[in-house]
Amino acid sequence: MLPSEFVTQGAPRSAPAQEPSPRPPRRVRSGSRPTRARSAAATTVRSVLTALAWVLLGLGSLASLVVAVWITVSMARAAAVDRSGFTASPVWIWLVALVITLGVPFAIAVWKHQGDTRRISLTMAWLPMLWNAGGLLVAMQMMPDIMATALRGHGAWVAESRFGDSHSATQVMSALGHRVADFTSPGSADVGSHGERGALPLVGLGEIDASKALSVPLAEKGTAILMDVTFVGADGRTKLTLPYLFDTGASYTTISSKTAAKLGVQVPDNAPTLTFNTASGPRESRMVHLPALELGQVSIPGLLVSVCDACVNERTEGLLGLNVMREFFMQMDYKNQRMQLLPRVAESSPNRAFDIEPVVELKVEGAAEVWLGRVRWMVLVRNRSTVPLRNVVPAVAFTDGLTLRGATIPEIAPGKVGRALVEGKADTKGHYTLGLAEAYW
Repeated sequence: MLPSEFVTQGAPRSAPAQEPSPRPPRRVRSGSRPTRARSAAATTVRSVLTALAWVLLGLGSLASLVVAVWITVSMARAAAVDRSGFTASPVWIWLVALVITLGVPFAIAVWKHQGDTRRISLTMAWLPMLWNAGGLLVAMQMMPDIMATALRGHGAWVAESRFGDSHSATQVMSALGHRVADFTSPGSADVGSHGERGALPLVGLGEIDASKALSVPLAEKGTAILMDVTFVGADGRTKLTLPYLFDTGASYTTISSKTAAKLGVQVPDNAPTLTFNTASGPRESRMVHLPALELGQVSIPGLLVSVCDACVNERTEGLLGLNVMREFFMQMDYKNQRMQLLPRVAESSPNRAFDIEPVVELKVEGAAEVWLGRVRWMVLVRNRSTVPLRNVVPAVAFTDGLTLRGATIPEIAPGKVGRALVEGKADTKGHYTLGLAEAYW
């Protein structure tokens, strides 16, 4: 046998199988995949924050635009009060406000970017906020009183012209206007707060007319005060003098149906009524207007009297109530059994709110809501008497002691309704009573 190296080529010898060499391990760069993930997350966060920033800029521009339009409209309305024609119309007022607050920044953006709509849009996301906020700050520094007066007087005009005086939107805008005005000009007071509208001023004692003083003897050991009273009829000429009992428990003077007929005073079936507490229990009585009453030299015009036939007895024809006695200062001299009546100085047109209040119906139109510690209510006054009422001023008294006066109603015919605006700071709980501060026959 030949050695292996001499084996013929026709029968080659297979080489022994070799095992494949192991593949070297793949080297992974340390941290490459987490880095790319962090980079993508950072890009996403930046995109979200950028989008959020643009959204906030847009919302800020919208909010500043709304506030600026509101204040500009209020100031334009205040300036147009004394004007007439187109420049006092709502169209002109809104046009001025929109041009100043929106038109000017838009014109600046168009001029700056020369028709590039994308850049104009981006600019309008922030420029109105910068423009209007800057303008409001300048106005607050240079003319705070003008701005405050406009907001107090016309801050609710937008809602008032659309929804009316008594709508909640009008009340809210009025409260916001006064709140912004207080912030803008803290030292300025509300318009009419101590004048035609607002808090009632304190009233001191009036002067007396000593020359017309009355001295009335006390009867029955000081248990009764009787005096002669002269009544003036509806024609102004008929007069009737009758004995009357001064009753400190009677709010209103009384007359009988017979006396009313003699004086020509009408007592309609639908006359306003009041319920009085008497010795025999509650009694309902009709209330009518008496042209005048005289005590000695003192004439008291325009009184509300109660028609009470049960108040007549063999000694008196009725009761002299507090609506007459409030026209005097009274001094009681029990030692000498006399009462001294010192009349107030006569006024040419005395306030008869005390007498007129029972014959009117008072209510707040719409919801009586308090917004931001303020009220803006429309008070309705219905005249239930047979006589026209003049210069009627309703009042709202709150439980905290504050009383607000309303606007003056020039005249209310019998059976008609007058409207008066009452606004100002109020009790936040909203508990109140309605009354009259002033009223005249």
